[in-house]
This record gives sequence, C-alpha cells and structure tokens, in this order.
Amino acid sequence: MLELGDPAAFGALLLPAADTERRLVRTLLAATYDLSAVRIDRVRDVTVDGLDLQHPLFATGRKTGTWTRTVPGYARTELALEEATARNPVWIDLLARLRVTLVAEVDPAGAESVVSEAADNFTTLDEFRRQFPFIDLDAFMAEHGIGTVEELRDAFQYLLTTVRLRAAAPFDPDDPENTYTLNVTLAATAVDPFDIAEGLRAARIIRETSGEVIGGPPRAIPAECTAAYAGAVVFAEEGIGGSGTTAAEVQLLFARAGVAALFLNTN
Repeated sequence: MLELGDPAAFGALLLPAADTERRLVRTLLAATYDLSAVRIDRVRDVTVDGLDLQHPLFATGRKTGTWTRTVPGYARTELALEEATARNPVWIDLLARLRVTLVAEVDPAGAESVVSEAADNFTTLDEFRRQFPFIDLDAFMAEHGIGTVEELRDAFQYLLTTVRLRAAAPFDPDDPENTYTLNVTLAATAVDPFDIAEGLRAARIIRETSGEVIGGPPRAIPAECTAAYAGAVVFAEEGIGGSGTTAAEVQLLFARAGVAALFLNTN
C-alpha cells in the first residue's frame, strides 16, 4: 500500500519503459470503452488524478417475484426490486482515476450523399438480379406467389438507394485536432505471493460485481462506455522468479481477459 499510494509512482507503473506501444494502457481503454470507430495511433501520457486505497465495492442484489390475485378478478403483477447490500463488500486495493491522452484517427461517420431512384425498368429476371444482387430472387418470388417477370414488376414499387459514406481526411498524427483525452477508472488488486489464477479471479469478481454501474459516453470521442472499471492486478516483480513464466507472458494472458498485469519492483 505504501508503494501503490503514491500517484506519481503508480502512474510510472502504467508506463514501463519496455512497453513502448503502451499495451497496458490500451488494455485499460479497451476494457472501458467500445472503440470500434476509433483507431488509436499512440498513447501520449497517463495522468493519475486521484487514488483511493482499500475502496469497498458493494454488490447490487436483485429480487424478482410475482403477485397473483384470483378473486374477484384475475390479475398478475410482476415485481422487481434492486437493493445494495452492506454485507461482504468486494475490496478494491487501489481505485485510480486516470486521464489518458492519446492520438487517434476517428471514423468521420455520417453519409455524404443519399440518392434513391426508381428501379422498375427491368424486362428480365436476370436484369432484376443485377440491380438487386443482395436479394434471393427465387425465395422472394416464392414467398409472394410471383411466377413471371411481369408479375414481379407489377407487384411492388422498387427503389434503389445509393449511400456514399463521408470520406475521412488524410490522418495527421501531429494535428492537435487528433489528440483526445479519455477518463478511465482503474480498479487494481494486489496479489502477493505471485498467483496467476488468484489475480484473474480477483479481477473477474470486481468486474462482475460492478457490472450494473456503467458511465455515460465520453464527449471527446465517439465511443460507448462498456464498464465502470478497468481491471488491473499488481504483482511483485520479484515474485515471478522461479514460476516458469515471464512478465511478458503473464501480461499477454491477462490482456486477453481484458485485464492489465502490472509488476512492482519492491526492492
């Protein structure tokens, strides 16, 4: 706790010199946001705005039931109740509020043009197939009882719409407009002695317990918040010796589970 409670020291733990591509921070971002419309070019910096040690997380319980009345008339009422219980909290060893500065290419989204035009000048079924290749014509005709091209032409009005998406401008990583800031709340658990399974279990428990609490989308970037906390597990760097694995292998395994594995030098 003495080592982790220093914001500057903890921030350095997230940006080790060997992690030149900032994979640890990218793991935290991916665990917090849906960034499908964003391509992160690089992570510039991480600032620790606040730290809470030994933060309790209380699970939200949910009770459901049915209230049925048969006299004088039948009625059915479904009742759902959510309540926070103060018993057996999940303890987060360190809750950190991070401000991540990154350079990213963002999908411009939106349509540049939408053009609809009538498509009823076909004279053969093959012409219809060429105009509407995404339609299973045989199944369509069978479903609507259509047997000839004349019946097909008279049955409906057909419109063909062409949508041209807005093209992105050439990406310039040095343009200040492509620099964004995202907030991440990191829930870290310290595991000592070194135990991979224990670390993953602790991170999973925090994720499941906080699953009902999700923040709103960020204003700076088109992304959706998918989790209240990003998970991390802190191991003593000396503890991995003799375990038959390396820190890089552990970090890769944890990243696949959406968790950052951090190694603290306690010497």
